[in-house]
Amino acid sequence: MKHLARQFRRFLRYKRTLALGLLCIPIGAAADLWLTILVGDALDQLKTAENADFLARLFFLTFGVALVRGTFRFYQRWWVVGVSRYVENDLKQDLFDKLLALPLSFHHKNRSGDLVSRITSDVENIRMFLGPGLMYTLGACCMLPLSIGTMLVLNAPLAAAVVVPLVIMGLGMWLLSPRLQKHSLAVQETQADLSARAQETFAGVRIVKGYAREDEQAAKFDAVSRANFRHQVELGRARGLSSAITWGSKDFTYLPILFIGGWSMIDRDFQAGDLFKFVDLTFKVFWPIIAVGWLAGVFPRAQVSAQRVQELLDAPNPIADPPEPVRLDAVRGHFRLVDVSFTYPGAPAPALSRITFEVRPGEVVGIVGATGSGKSSLLNLFARLYDAQGRIELDGVPLAKLELATLRNALGYVPQDSFLFSATWRENLSFGSDHELSDAELAELSKLVCMTDEVTRFPRGYDQTIGERGVTLSGGQRQRSCIARALAKDPPVLILDDALSAVDTETETALVRHLKHAGHGRTVILSAHRLSTVRHADRIVVLDGGRIEAIGTHDELVARDGWYRTTWARQQAQEELAEL
Repeated sequence: MKHLARQFRRFLRYKRTLALGLLCIPIGAAADLWLTILVGDALDQLKTAENADFLARLFFLTFGVALVRGTFRFYQRWWVVGVSRYVENDLKQDLFDKLLALPLSFHHKNRSGDLVSRITSDVENIRMFLGPGLMYTLGACCMLPLSIGTMLVLNAPLAAAVVVPLVIMGLGMWLLSPRLQKHSLAVQETQADLSARAQETFAGVRIVKGYAREDEQAAKFDAVSRANFRHQVELGRARGLSSAITWGSKDFTYLPILFIGGWSMIDRDFQAGDLFKFVDLTFKVFWPIIAVGWLAGVFPRAQVSAQRVQELLDAPNPIADPPEPVRLDAVRGHFRLVDVSFTYPGAPAPALSRITFEVRPGEVVGIVGATGSGKSSLLNLFARLYDAQGRIELDGVPLAKLELATLRNALGYVPQDSFLFSATWRENLSFGSDHELSDAELAELSKLVCMTDEVTRFPRGYDQTIGERGVTLSGGQRQRSCIARALAKDPPVLILDDALSAVDTETETALVRHLKHAGHGRTVILSAHRLSTVRHADRIVVLDGGRIEAIGTHDELVARDGWYRTTWARQQAQEELAEL
């Protein structure tokens, strides 16, 4: 309940609108009750009236009261439910902002489908309970005492008899509540499993089709879907029982009304108008109770959803701006690493151990090593995607003291997985810039990354829409597009994480030459498996098992024994064989 209470505080941001909506509820309820009394009294007057003059007055009075009731009923929904929509929008934005701020380690531990479920269906469950649910609850709190009080005045024994089905309904809802909560939680969790399974399958659809695993993936989805189905059925059964108890209790009220009320009419102690009031007031009592019964079914789901949402909002974020962040007016790109070590959460061994070296402003530094040597891990630390032990400085300021926006705005980062959005080529490249790129700027960028011919062949040129994750492009085209996106930002520091692995050697040679020209005065840090990519770097850092094996120029490293010399000789021999 405490999690729902925390979410309700968001409603208090819209106090004025919420107060207006809540004020409309008792006025609408009073007008509703007045209508019943007017019609009941009119039925009694019809028995004794000598003319129909009073009907004209009754018509206009009833019309006015009905108009008031309709107006206030409209505005209670407009304002209260409207506030719930504002709260829903705010909560979704807060969740989205939180997900963007959380470190990569969080996203690696949590499934995308589950996170999407929290930001969509969980938020909707909270909105339904705190928005319409609040309106229905307050409506019941207003209508019940007014209606029952009026019935007690009309006929106390009959009113007492009508209360008995209400007690039965309340007891039934109390007994069903644990069952509703249990299956609500199961439904939410299996729904998240469904989203995660679908998202993972469609994201890796190439692999699924390439290995002819469609049937296997369909079977896995079917298993999760059946689990969700079972819990949905159990939840539906529980909610069905809840509905049956509610409506059954309502129907049972007709028995005392007909028996006691009818007996009173026979004894002439009860008028026809009073009997009408009792029947109509019974409807007015039970409709809010039915709404509360619906709310009782929604409450367990909202409670579970609020817990899931709050877990996400309260997730710790170790990589955040310090209390008093340092801002650099101009980034020169001078990095210094001293005794840097890093271990992934839950990993048995460190990915990096006691790394110490320096990247001077305007320098091109290559990072090489065998697979698993720690190249990508090291490059991630420059952007502070992870925090490490030891000391990393940019222009003399420790990264932990820098404002994150200052650090990351200074970097043009091309990760190993060349991700592109499902948008136009222009929009993908403009993602790295503060403005939409012009045709001239796009032409220059496509030239720098050796994509002029490919872009020219696009049916719509720069405005060609590429598929999700760049599926319509080849691996090399995706990598070069990502490099162009980084260059569009014109950053003082360019970081390339094996960003040329899918490019042929001829294109690689031209691209490296262009990058060297474009990177004049810019700090460039790049990792690569092919040593030809880094042979012209000012310095090359060789990693082995997360440690620095050697640092030097290409010529210096080739002249000494070690991994670099052996790998260079092997790769050169492979290229010569490929040319035969």
